[in-house]
Amino acid sequence: MDPKRDYRRMLEEGHAEIDAFQGQGRTSRLEYLADNVFDFTTYEGEYSELFAKKALEVCAAISDGKTFEYIKEPEGRLWYLLMVNMPFFADKLEWGTSIRGAWWGESPHKKIEFSSCGLFLDGEQLHETMEFTRDQWREFIAAVVAFGVEEPNTEVSGGVSRPLD
Repeated sequence: MDPKRDYRRMLEEGHAEIDAFQGQGRTSRLEYLADNVFDFTTYEGEYSELFAKKALEVCAAISDGKTFEYIKEPEGRLWYLLMVNMPFFADKLEWGTSIRGAWWGESPHKKIEFSSCGLFLDGEQLHETMEFTRDQWREFIAAVVAFGVEEPNTEVSGGVSRPLD
């Protein structure tokens, strides 16, 4: 893998750098992802973590082609429809005739774009917009999901991430 695409390291370093900058102790991985990847603003750690968990579930369902499985139950349908309409998801998805069967897509002649001030690599902040092919985006999302599910009390099962209760 191209070192510029070491997504796992970008997330790990970003989490550490943001924590050091804020000087408020260690935030959870989920709160870091909520604020710096999914771009949710809550100022409420508990809600940031909830939103990140749900975003990770939807990411996993989309990446694994299991969106219809994820939306079988009303709560999954609610969170799915809410998440795919959030800015993080909305311009990175294709869905043909039904939003319920969405997939990661790139428009013809245009790559998937992502910006965050919360990613770092080798001590350098990656503040410029990153461009991804669909395959690179899927790799990035896989790294985000893996990073997030290492948080205690979260797992990915059957292609769909579910919090442990």
